[in-house]
Amino acid sequence: MENTEKARKSHILIFKLDPESEEFEEFSNEEDLPVYKLLEHDQIVLLVNSEHSRIYIWEGRKVTTKMKFLSAQLAPSIRDHYGIDYTITTIDDGDEPPVFRDFYKLDEADSDEENNN
Repeated sequence: MENTEKARKSHILIFKLDPESEEFEEFSNEEDLPVYKLLEHDQIVLLVNSEHSRIYIWEGRKVTTKMKFLSAQLAPSIRDHYGIDYTITTIDDGDEPPVFRDFYKLDEADSDEENNN
């Protein structure tokens, strides 16, 4: 792995919304999976990007309205813990902006999906 890729990953914390506890739980990416492999259609994933002072709430297309509401309520407390100047942005599954797609290499996910079909 290139040094820039290692640096990029070290600036990202990953949380997944647990619908039962109604809390974000930090995800330990011990297998060093690319972010796109962690984005599942029935989950909400919160990404803390300290390099860009941003928090992304990625919402899978199959999540409930209640889960979306919870993520919007809980995200500010995570932001306050890591940096009150961080910007929170909500991203919908399938409608990711180019900067998000590029940074988290979502185009590789599209390529992987096509190769598996």
